[in-house]
Amino acid sequence: MLPAFMKISTILISCAAALGLAACGGGSGSSSPTPEPDPLAFYKNQAVSWGDCSRYFVAGNESEGSKYLAKLGDRVQCADIKAPLDYQNPDGLQVSLSMLRVRAAESPEQKPNLFFNPGGPGGDGLMLSLRFALLLSEGNDDSTLGKKYKEVGEANNFVGFSPRGVGASTTIQCTGNELVYPTDDTKWGDTVENIRRLTDIARYTASNCQKNPVSDYINTDATARDMDLMRHLLGDEKLHYYGVSYGTWLGFWYAGVFPDRVGPMVLDSNMNFSKPIHVASISYLEGVMHTFKEYIAPYAARHDDIFNMGTSAQAIVNELNTIGHEVTQALLDTGGSFRAEPGNIPGYLSSVKAAIETQKLLDQGKTLDEIGTTLTNGDPYFADPELNELFIKRAASLVTRIAVLRNPLFYTEPEYFSLDSEGAVWDTVVCNDEPLANKDQVFWVDKGFELSRGLPIAANRVAKQPCLYWDRKANIDKPSMDSLKEAPLLMVQSQFDVPTPLSGALETFDQLPAVSMVRVENEGAHGLMVYQTECVDLTVMNHLLGNAPAQRLTECQGKPLPFDEALPQDETFMARAASSSAQPLSNFEDPQLAQELIDSLRKSIGR
Repeated sequence: MLPAFMKISTILISCAAALGLAACGGGSGSSSPTPEPDPLAFYKNQAVSWGDCSRYFVAGNESEGSKYLAKLGDRVQCADIKAPLDYQNPDGLQVSLSMLRVRAAESPEQKPNLFFNPGGPGGDGLMLSLRFALLLSEGNDDSTLGKKYKEVGEANNFVGFSPRGVGASTTIQCTGNELVYPTDDTKWGDTVENIRRLTDIARYTASNCQKNPVSDYINTDATARDMDLMRHLLGDEKLHYYGVSYGTWLGFWYAGVFPDRVGPMVLDSNMNFSKPIHVASISYLEGVMHTFKEYIAPYAARHDDIFNMGTSAQAIVNELNTIGHEVTQALLDTGGSFRAEPGNIPGYLSSVKAAIETQKLLDQGKTLDEIGTTLTNGDPYFADPELNELFIKRAASLVTRIAVLRNPLFYTEPEYFSLDSEGAVWDTVVCNDEPLANKDQVFWVDKGFELSRGLPIAANRVAKQPCLYWDRKANIDKPSMDSLKEAPLLMVQSQFDVPTPLSGALETFDQLPAVSMVRVENEGAHGLMVYQTECVDLTVMNHLLGNAPAQRLTECQGKPLPFDEALPQDETFMARAASSSAQPLSNFEDPQLAQELIDSLRKSIGR
């Protein structure tokens, strides 16, 4: 859904028009050849006009924002600032950047500003500061962790922002008149026609995104410089920062460009900065498969009495691999996230179980109507009633989707090509940050199908590689690993993170001797801040307070999954799964609000 408040035009025309598109960035109009001492002086000297935030909330977040505003009052303020479209030509056109700041309750002018980025690329971080500030302010002084949360909340102003391209800042979208047809993202999609459709989408993405004159300047280098401009305008000598997922890529980039301005920075759920950004889509699918085989399937096998999927993890993997073409496509379309956060696991396993049982009934010659009746009205498949209810919903969606896929017209009905701002920024940043190393279309197509043959839950999106057709004009260079060797960053990483696998995080970590890491074993969450164990959170919070870890590697145990520890008799699987990412809530003065904020954060970070 598009933001309620948006600067559609993608550039600020007024100043450019008045000056003949010549010197928005502070040129005096004089013919003097003497350059400005600082080419960014115009931007660095601008006044930040803080004001009301109501118009900045995206559609769908108004009620959430109003509720949080009522608690935080006039501590919450918003502002737009100007930044150069092109930092190498700051006298040219401008973009607008939107910030939301929650000031510390006491002496905010004496406190540093802690910046947040939720990932993506393309994630909007405007609301992130509001959620984190309120959550940490709810820390319970009677708890060791709660007291530390409150200390961090009181020690900082919290700043969220919409990165260039999305949200309330200058935005881009990619739309065109080309017709695109549904694609087959399964291992059976290696037909000439389907490959053409996949590559058409890649071509249309490149051509339509690059029609926008702003697109060449949507990249991590520009966003890092935007962040540094915001840091300067708010009066900090060093950047204080928390970034998750792609936000770690942005954090590494910033530290490489501005090594002397690195303050306490936490990089959570890390992309492999030592490798090109283009391999992230490959790493994601590798993470899906690795985590299912080594974490999800073994968990289901440990609790056959709950999931009714057998006691052998390998047998569960093998059974998933037996599902056929149409069930696989329907599972990809309806299965939701295949990430491994505790709150996702009930739906994850319900979808997998529904796919396996549907395939069994199809193999018996049952019709879709018969399958729907058997799965939704027959004997329960799960012992836990709430979990079984979720299974019924997932099974019904799966059967309905198969019926849609069987419609002879389904694959013949096109739509006009369109990407929203998040999707547009994702592809634009990936293609602008670095030149594509492997420009062989066959490689990307073959790699996509190779991955999709690994497990049915690995959708082939790798074949849609727009950077093959991208006329890259961005004159930027990714910072080298050598530029980061003295950066005192803190990486936080779970063992079974799907979007940003541990193996890639370790490859980066091993090359950066000044970096510390918190590694969380037996955990699959993507995004670990406010994890609520002392091993993790005291290390993270102390780092944000300027106290680096005493050791380079801190190894912590993850929290038990539901039924990996004894549950009270009256507690259901679903209740434990819903709250396991936030236990124990006694760390907060208002447990219900804390749970709501944690749930909201989990949904908003990473991609």
